[in-house]
Amino acid sequence: MPSTLYILLSFLIASAFGFVFPTIPTTHQSTKLFSSTSSTTTSSSSMSISTMDLLSCLVDAARHGSLTIRRLSDEARSGNVQFKEEGDARSALTIADTAAQKVIVSSLLSKYSNLHIVGEEDESVAVDPASKVELDDTLLSRCEFYLPPSVGEVEEPPSELDVNEIVVYVDPLDGTREFVEGRLDNVQSLVGLCWRGRPLMGAIGLPFGVSSAENSTEVVFGLVGRGIGKVCTKKTSDGGAIQSCPLPAMKRYHQGDAITVSTGDSSSIRPAIEVAEAVFGKQVVVHQVVGACGNKLLRVACGNTTLAVQHDKTSLWDTAAPTAVLHSVGGYVTDYFGEPLIYTRDNPVLGNKLGVVSSAPGAKQAHLKLVKAMRGDKKILSPILEKFGLAFEDGSNQCVDIVRDLDGHPLPASYFADHMKEDVTTYSCPESEAVRGLMSNACRVHLRPSGSTVFYKRVVFARLDHARAKMTSAPHKLVRDVRSYKVETSFLASEACSSVIEKAGLSIPKCYDATLLPDDSIPLESKFSVLLEDFSPSDGWSQRWLLDSEEECRATLTTFAKMHGFFWSGSSFWNDTDAAKELEAGVWESASYVQPKLQTLNQCENVAKGWETSRLKCQKELEGFSYWDNLGERLQSVAAENGREAHPFAESDVSEKYYKYRTFTHGDPKQANLFFRSTEDGSKVGLIDFQWAGFGLAATDIAHFISAAVRADLLVDGGEESLLRYYYDELQTNLVEYGAFGSIEDANTQFSYEVFREQYETGVLDMCRLVIAYAWSRFEPVDKDDAMGCARTMNKNSYNKSMPNVIWLMSRCDDILTSRGV
Repeated sequence: MPSTLYILLSFLIASAFGFVFPTIPTTHQSTKLFSSTSSTTTSSSSMSISTMDLLSCLVDAARHGSLTIRRLSDEARSGNVQFKEEGDARSALTIADTAAQKVIVSSLLSKYSNLHIVGEEDESVAVDPASKVELDDTLLSRCEFYLPPSVGEVEEPPSELDVNEIVVYVDPLDGTREFVEGRLDNVQSLVGLCWRGRPLMGAIGLPFGVSSAENSTEVVFGLVGRGIGKVCTKKTSDGGAIQSCPLPAMKRYHQGDAITVSTGDSSSIRPAIEVAEAVFGKQVVVHQVVGACGNKLLRVACGNTTLAVQHDKTSLWDTAAPTAVLHSVGGYVTDYFGEPLIYTRDNPVLGNKLGVVSSAPGAKQAHLKLVKAMRGDKKILSPILEKFGLAFEDGSNQCVDIVRDLDGHPLPASYFADHMKEDVTTYSCPESEAVRGLMSNACRVHLRPSGSTVFYKRVVFARLDHARAKMTSAPHKLVRDVRSYKVETSFLASEACSSVIEKAGLSIPKCYDATLLPDDSIPLESKFSVLLEDFSPSDGWSQRWLLDSEEECRATLTTFAKMHGFFWSGSSFWNDTDAAKELEAGVWESASYVQPKLQTLNQCENVAKGWETSRLKCQKELEGFSYWDNLGERLQSVAAENGREAHPFAESDVSEKYYKYRTFTHGDPKQANLFFRSTEDGSKVGLIDFQWAGFGLAATDIAHFISAAVRADLLVDGGEESLLRYYYDELQTNLVEYGAFGSIEDANTQFSYEVFREQYETGVLDMCRLVIAYAWSRFEPVDKDDAMGCARTMNKNSYNKSMPNVIWLMSRCDDILTSRGV
């Protein structure tokens, strides 16, 4: 979906839902080390630049940088060579480096005076009038882009770029060591542009390209979403002609192909090579030693190398341009541990301190396999991450790709010490205790020396495939998801949460820290992190595949009865005006993941269609029931109105009727959001994940819990009725205890069991609407005795993994519809 259309659609949806995303500044403020931004008469806050014009100028700048290198080649290599680091040949600096940077930077800043440029040779990131040339912003109008068919559907790049959202990285002469040593085919001039922290376009100048004549240069360029191309400058009598020229042969890796791995000749890279050899075994047929960072990445882009592994001494200017080119053809670039390189505008660390791994088009799975192994290798982890306080323990893989701030930097031990208010010298984050979900990643962090644990949750939507899919298929859901993380952190940090923990004895994780960076214009750019109290196994907490104990079901119902009673309309809580206002402002006006307005558009109109297709997954088990032929059609006939009744506070014309029953609800009370701990007084229940929390009906919350979390054999033969009666009695007690009513008799009169039961059945029908029209697409039946299957489906609801629960739920749907004359 084009970016402008996506932004407009997201805005309209957000406006329709009443979503508001306050701007919350990042907690990581930093200064630029090497950059230049000259003054301009045009306000940088409003300046946009044509994407294609800017790419043309980057290509032309790289071309002129390459011509400068070629012109000064003999003089530079025979003259005085300096070294930035004494004794390190890789730090060589020649007159060609500085002259090429002056040409590139001066020319770009003359064209775009407020462009933010970061250059390797920092002393020359300024306009030198004698070096600048007039850049041709129409150059690429004469060239073609090549987008390999295997890349598949891609998002079009924006037609214009806000100057405040871009950074240009310049390495005027990449491969100076190779240049000095005469290995000229490794030498490149790199100009890359990053937009919103990600490489978008790049120009790789080849002063001594393999197809170049004596007085010519080549530039390979790429634009993510459009593909790559190549221009050549051929010397003519009038100074030179620029023309499009053929790309080198492009190869794609296919599963099972032999794997080639390229590296430099540094001894520090040896552990990574050993990991690759251990992971791929005999499939690795060639280990190539290749010079220069950009050269390695270009070889990967062309498919001449499957994987390239580079040490932790490269810099952003080395990788920005070739990464954009590689991404343009479907390649992949990360650090050693699987996270993108960090190109945020104010990044104070210009080096790729966590190493670089790149993979050819088609080789992403091999790439992920390699970096996963690297997360478990002490020789790689320790030298790089010990400085942050990571303790490598027992040879276990560490999820160091998760325990990072929102810019991508590993969290230091001091972060945990500051927020936990305890001494923390080291920490570990075992992969075995990580949760990698569709819409978030999280892990348990073990702190030393105390031995305590904490739970860290990190959400970077742009890094999640499921979020990217939503961007095109259901953008309103991405808008919804952004708000859901704001809701969760707002509630956990609220006085209301503290109050219900203290006064009602609920177990809800304490929030130690939260960083929220919502983007209301492009939700995919939103980022969130939260540091929470951990319900740790070491403290006796555990979870269930489904609740199979009546005692634990009752303990859970008691917990919900306390929460619902505590916040019921008219309870004592509402006497605290400030806490009440804070809660109202921070959570969903109409709660629940199931709520129709928060689901796929027109879902209520797709129930019959969903039944026709989804029921086939359960044909053997369901076709003998009388409702086999028409359940979907019957439910669809009442689905829209039923949804309004189940979630009345989403509709102004319905909410007044139900306001006296209004309370705070969890909104997603599935078993995956419940923890249990045995105590002398019985089971203690912990509640997590308040993304969908807000105001609703207690009966709807309980319908969700019964339908999604409880084993079917506890619901048959009067089991459901017994649990409902138990909850109702517990709720009545808590309604009186927390001041909503003066006596049990008053509570029974104002909210009778018959009213509760009717609201509950409406909630069950609403759950069935979601299941049939949407959720069954993920149905994976698993037997309760299948240990591996249960582990794999731990986070799924009952109706998506248990056939007995499907039979129970569909039969209840039929019963309720029949009782209502449908």
